[in-house]
Amino acid sequence: MSETANMSDILDVLVVGAGFGGICAGIKLREAGIDNFGIYDKAAGIGGTWWHNTYPGAACDIESHLYCYSFEPNPDWSRKYSPQPEIQAYIEHCANKYGIRDQIHLQREIRQHALVDGLWRTTFADGQVQWSRHIIFATGGLHVPAFPDIPGTSDFQGTSMHSAEWNHTVDFSNRRVAVIGSAASAIQLVPELAKVAAHVDVYQRTPNYIAARNDFAYPGWMKNLFANVPGLTWLYRQCLFYKGDLGIYPIVKTSKETRRRTAMQNMVKSHIRSSVDDTEMAEQLIPDYPMGCKRILIADNFYSSLNRDNVALVTEGIQAITAEGVNTNDNRHHPADIIVYATGFDMEKHLVAIEVIGADGKTLEERWDEGRPDVYKGGFIPGLPNFYMTTGPNTGTGTTSVVGMIEAQMKLIMQAIDLTGNDQLIEPTTRACSAYVDDIRNALRGTVWGAGACKSWYVNDKGENDTLYPYSASTFRRDHETLQLDDFSLYARS
Repeated sequence: MSETANMSDILDVLVVGAGFGGICAGIKLREAGIDNFGIYDKAAGIGGTWWHNTYPGAACDIESHLYCYSFEPNPDWSRKYSPQPEIQAYIEHCANKYGIRDQIHLQREIRQHALVDGLWRTTFADGQVQWSRHIIFATGGLHVPAFPDIPGTSDFQGTSMHSAEWNHTVDFSNRRVAVIGSAASAIQLVPELAKVAAHVDVYQRTPNYIAARNDFAYPGWMKNLFANVPGLTWLYRQCLFYKGDLGIYPIVKTSKETRRRTAMQNMVKSHIRSSVDDTEMAEQLIPDYPMGCKRILIADNFYSSLNRDNVALVTEGIQAITAEGVNTNDNRHHPADIIVYATGFDMEKHLVAIEVIGADGKTLEERWDEGRPDVYKGGFIPGLPNFYMTTGPNTGTGTTSVVGMIEAQMKLIMQAIDLTGNDQLIEPTTRACSAYVDDIRNALRGTVWGAGACKSWYVNDKGENDTLYPYSASTFRRDHETLQLDDFSLYARS
């Protein structure tokens, strides 16, 4: 261990990320009696996704009482669907309540994790080094912006920004705004921008299924019930969970047309037609692919915002961005003072943004470039012992709260840490990992996500879906109850 620091400087666990995943990891470590850990985040505040995404109208599309930790229910959620500031405050509240705030180190950007003599060496952007026995990689995917490949983006003379990197110093009042994108972020920010901008052009490449959100503010009497009736928040949470598992999952679990999917599609299409005044525009907003192939969205005010005189839907493809606006394929020029890229996130890049090097000298990116991301149960990687992911490949269900998936993943991670102690390493066998990934890939081909009926960010450039889990959220929870020791190699640190 000539290269390593003094043993007293070695952390038992180094956690990357201070969002829902990282804070959950810290709480579970503390509960297990492990105090020698550190949580590191490149951001200036706690919250992960909910620290970075601060655009107008930002809110969760999972109901508040499900989008929180099961062990820390919040009877005081203000709304059925919580706005961004409230979610970020909740995460910070959890860090403070469970006594892990002092272990959180902000504005610490990590460049590399390397396995050396059985220990992990983490190198920060400032050159400092921290050694640890275990790494929990708890970064989320909804903060690394994805930008479209459009000619002329650098020629634009106005102000441009991505929805995930909102510039709060920019005044949108009486400005002409181009919003490129019409999915999850766009449908939240367009109604807010429309209230103040002179004009908003919404550039839609593909229409989405956007169901009614039916959001409302919780009245005081309901908050009192949640706070004072034992078990009520738990029961309500269970109802929300099984609504997704029994109500939404059947829509996506098969590529075959079903009566339930057809009924839901017709319901959403009817909602679009009744919400949009312009008949031609309404038809441009109707998807022509099976529901669930792309992310199912919810909103109460997006379609109505398109009825405003100062909002236009642009469905022609973008030819180029110019110094003064956007040119579309029909040879029209659309002037703009501000361009907002509501174009989503780079879901693959965030997993390899930090260089991770195994004992064999091979990086994580090199391992995955060879074919596919072979990750056992979304959290364990052959060749990278004592390295764990909270939301690795194929851990999204699309029908429930990611917070619950994080809690389930942390059960296996904590069992692995407990098994290894201070002097052992654990990693999945190649055989077990390949068998698991083969099963996931085969199952995905039978879902609406794997049928190839639409182009979705769920699918990577190799045509594989590395994002979603093909089974129900209940199955995911059961599958993450107990570490299957036959699927792992446990050996002494050299």
